[in-house]
Amino acid sequence: MGSTMRLGSRRTLFQTPDCLASKLYHNPEYVDERHRHRYEVNPEVIEKLQGAGLRFVGKDDSGKRMEILELPSHPFYVGVQFHPEFKSRPGRPSALFFGFILAATGQLGAYLNRHQNGC
Repeated sequence: MGSTMRLGSRRTLFQTPDCLASKLYHNPEYVDERHRHRYEVNPEVIEKLQGAGLRFVGKDDSGKRMEILELPSHPFYVGVQFHPEFKSRPGRPSALFFGFILAATGQLGAYLNRHQNGC
């Protein structure tokens, strides 16, 4: 498929522990998720996107590729470069899918409060 194709498990490092994605994964330093694409954010527009309110909260291990973005002013606006569905199972949904369902049903805040306090 060409040299720019990224396949398989890749490490994403969280840039800040207070982001929603990190909280949903229970605050690790990084996550390993599967990729199957050649897309990335144009480095020339990163600053402009951040100026408009988006936050890039996860980067690859080189620090050059943006992997996770959030819009903090939105109840659940999370975008990722990887494919969380590859690890999701009916009885064990990926952290991001689970968070989306919690947000859609109005339960995200309570869930995060419970798990932030170690319960």
